[in-house]
Amino acid sequence: MSQGGPGAGQWPADDDACWQEAARLRREHPPWVVIWLASEHQFRAYRRMPGARRDTTLAASTPEELAALIAEAESASPSAPPDR
Repeated sequence: MSQGGPGAGQWPADDDACWQEAARLRREHPPWVVIWLASEHQFRAYRRMPGARRDTTLAASTPEELAALIAEAESASPSAPPDR
């Protein structure tokens, strides 16, 4: 795993490590479905956000980038409309 320095932001093509990172992200962000897409070398996250008509889809090349995108999406999401 790349922590910094040369090559930072790139994730190794070790599928087992990537799937483990996807599982860790799922545990840390339970409302999200998180997967490793080996063919695309991307982590992806899916969730229906409150008030949204469609699922939100996020993609990143590292688990750190995806975690940041998830946090950003959650903070930008409007609250669910009140029940009538």
